[in-house]
Amino acid sequence: MRIALLSVLHSPADPRAVPAPYRTLAGARLVDRQLDIALAAGCETVACLAGTVGREVIALQHRAEAAGARFIALRDPHKLSGIVAAQDELLVFEAGVLPDEAAIARHLAKPGILVFPEDPAIARGYERIDAHFAWAGALLVRGSAVEQLAHLPGDVDAPSALLRIALQSGTRTFPLETRLLDEHGWLRDPSAEELAARERSWVAGHADVAPFSAPGLAIAERLGVRLAQDTMGGNLPRVLALSSAIAGLLALSSAIAGWMIPGFGFAVLAALFFAMEGVVRRVAHAGQLRPQVPLLVQALTVLLDPLLVILIARASPEDSEWLRLFVPVVLFGLLHLGERIAARRWRRSYADRVLLTVLLVPAAVLGIMQPVAGVLALGVLLSLFLTSEPQT
Repeated sequence: MRIALLSVLHSPADPRAVPAPYRTLAGARLVDRQLDIALAAGCETVACLAGTVGREVIALQHRAEAAGARFIALRDPHKLSGIVAAQDELLVFEAGVLPDEAAIARHLAKPGILVFPEDPAIARGYERIDAHFAWAGALLVRGSAVEQLAHLPGDVDAPSALLRIALQSGTRTFPLETRLLDEHGWLRDPSAEELAARERSWVAGHADVAPFSAPGLAIAERLGVRLAQDTMGGNLPRVLALSSAIAGLLALSSAIAGWMIPGFGFAVLAALFFAMEGVVRRVAHAGQLRPQVPLLVQALTVLLDPLLVILIARASPEDSEWLRLFVPVVLFGLLHLGERIAARRWRRSYADRVLLTVLLVPAAVLGIMQPVAGVLALGVLLSLFLTSEPQT
């Protein structure tokens, strides 16, 4: 079994400063990010060294348990011997270090110590291990190392002590590229400027915005990224989901009352807010092993297309009978088929409800909804022959 050892025992040089483990990156604390990396590396149990079990540690426990891991808070590092067996592996992070997840996955599939060249690492506060290297703040050791930790004083710095034990036992070192330090891909006790630089690259790397082959989604998601950068860690995803739901209800109410143009206007807003919520939530939950999708978002995912079907049907001539529903159902059925069978670069084009609702607004204004919906369905059908993955 693989076990993670985290620590929030950090005393900043300035007593007024926030301890490094509790500084935030993209809406989550550094210790939360360490936890996410540990869970992604296969850790089933998480031990956290803490002087007191306050609300910060309890929040960390909830995050671990939501991902299905066991969480144990420790004041005394000697109690690790009751958690870690000799055949286990222990993934250790130094307090206040934010590693690069890809480097952890690549180098620590088996026991090892991650190191940087002593220049420039020593000048940046990393712990020297010999004349040439400094510890990067992450290592993987066999559980037998914990037995030796039990013989050391109770106030020992457990991560640093485990580093020395691992070095004495001949554990292999893996040098990392100094590029990670220069580009803020690996941080230790970071400043506000370093965190801001890492956050920009974090958002860009995890937003996964749509290409302009899906223009409505592309614009909406880029707006979402801009908002996410300004309000990271807040309630923005919830606000956007609620805004989408309210706009959807207003669209439905307007359609029932016979006000089709306002109805489609509100539908555009519903699709826009929903697309923005998706990208903001992706950024906020990036790195988490099993992020929870709110019930409201799950409901919107299911109900947005039926809402548009109802709007198209209400805007179609009453004497068209069953065609009022048949045409929009075929349209959305083909769009969902495109999301499944189209080449990967085109799938988000078929998922672009923002562009679709914008195209339907002029049809509602001119009173030609059913012909426009039929032409769109035909266009989607023909496009499937051009964009679908070739069968092998």
